[in-house]
Amino acid sequence: MIDAIALGADSVTTIDEFKAWTRAAVRPIFPHGAHISGHGHIHSAGVGLDYLVAVDYPLDYLLKVRNRAGGIDSPIMSRWMATRQPVLFEADDPWHDVPAEWLKGFREYDMRNAVAHGVYDTQRCVGTFQYFCRIPGRLGDFHAETVRQLAPIVHETLCRVITQLNTNNAFSTRLAELSAREREITQWLRIGKSNGEIASISGLSENTVKHHLTRIFRKLEVETRGQLLYRLAEHEVRLAPGYGMKIL
Repeated sequence: MIDAIALGADSVTTIDEFKAWTRAAVRPIFPHGAHISGHGHIHSAGVGLDYLVAVDYPLDYLLKVRNRAGGIDSPIMSRWMATRQPVLFEADDPWHDVPAEWLKGFREYDMRNAVAHGVYDTQRCVGTFQYFCRIPGRLGDFHAETVRQLAPIVHETLCRVITQLNTNNAFSTRLAELSAREREITQWLRIGKSNGEIASISGLSENTVKHHLTRIFRKLEVETRGQLLYRLAEHEVRLAPGYGMKIL
């Protein structure tokens, strides 16, 4: 089963493909209702999170446990950092030292059982953290051993996806270089407005809108409206407050 998961991961190169792969390949073998993957750089104090990839994970809860520095306050993550071993946590049988406020939020958002593990990759100076929650039943040896085998596969897949994402950042740079008017038109285009609708909203003629779109296509190195919409969707991320951590 683990081999099948690894095989399915070989073709994953984008965030959307990563999410689809975890739902289609990982979830049937390791049942869970929500999953989040962290990717960050290793430094002297541990791992600084740069990206979080949320798969059916309640973002409201994620923002609730975020600290002022943009990191995540979680006793589960802290325990993994201290032990580097699979961590199993059940809301109905919590550890004695779990903060009451954190546990209250964990229960309110119905996170139920959680299993976490990660990879501390000193060769790449990268750490990844896999956090599965809303797991049915009681937790035990099966969950610990399965996540132990899963973590290196998810690590390699996530590292490949993030590398590709950073390679594509040239598009984000070109997007930032658009004029204010071009950015405005691009935003209307992104939410599905037609040239005529954009002209009416912006107080421009339709021909002027077409001229702007021609320049936008040239600057962003796309040829069609469909290509532009795809690239915009591919690079749309939510920036969480903090030091640049992105929620994907």
